[in-house]
Amino acid sequence: MSNKLKTLSESQLETLISKAVGEYLVEDVTCSVSNLDIPHFDTEKNVGLDNKRTLTFETKLSYEESDNV
Repeated sequence: MSNKLKTLSESQLETLISKAVGEYLVEDVTCSVSNLDIPHFDTEKNVGLDNKRTLTFETKLSYEESDNV
């Protein structure tokens, strides 16, 4: 069983979050990800036992509102 969450880097998460929130706000959004914690699922004991995957991180979003309302 693969864990695609393990393949996400901080910069990829920042890009994904910035784009999604930016589209929602219709603004350019900057995202900073820190404290990225991706548990390892590749031990023989844990592989294939559960489909649930967890990724933990902190994020800081910032944007400047435009005058276009």
